[in-house]
Amino acid sequence: MGLFHRKPNRNPNSVPLFGVLLVLLLLLTTIFLFEVDNLSTQTKTIIGYNLQPTPWHEFPAKQFNNETKIARASKIIQCSYLSCGMMSHNDKVPFTGNSDKCPGFFKWIHHDLEPWSETRISYDHLMEVKKFASFRVVIIGGKLYVEYYYDCVQSRAMFTIWGLLQLLKRYPGRIPDVDLMFDCMDNPIIERKASVKPMPIFRYCTTPNHYDIPFPDWSFWGW
Repeated sequence: MGLFHRKPNRNPNSVPLFGVLLVLLLLLTTIFLFEVDNLSTQTKTIIGYNLQPTPWHEFPAKQFNNETKIARASKIIQCSYLSCGMMSHNDKVPFTGNSDKCPGFFKWIHHDLEPWSETRISYDHLMEVKKFASFRVVIIGGKLYVEYYYDCVQSRAMFTIWGLLQLLKRYPGRIPDVDLMFDCMDNPIIERKASVKPMPIFRYCTTPNHYDIPFPDWSFWGW
């Protein structure tokens, strides 16, 4: 009789712990998938439209209270960085190279600008390609000015401008005046076709089949 014993009666109203954990896991998975889908449809500059040509939405005009920290920081950036002047002579970096020959990669500058070697880049060229640009950069007398048209993905615009400011700081008085259009999306869009007029626009990527001018992304991990 000792070999057999009566099994304890289970409460029919009790739910196994494993079942509860399974239901919670399914619920959390459903919520996560819903949020990802919602993010991909609403955050156009990060997930849904990252590889689409600019424009996708206009750069928003922000109004700040002059007493807020954001307003003070914005004013500092506008007055001190985005319009940085000539640096003092103590910040000048002398050229240390003894060779008059440029490095081999300089040949790609001539290659990328070759479509305009005869016609040159005119003001009309810039205004025509403006519809594809995220922002416009103008450097005059060592000062940098920016005109924003559309939002860039994450912080690409800030780090791109920062790179140009570092260039002005490192080589004061040696950067010529320039006026250029920039698109911060990845895919090139100006195709090299006989029927397509070459339009000068900078971006991070290009191909042999496009006129888009590659910009050295100095801070790939910055944005």
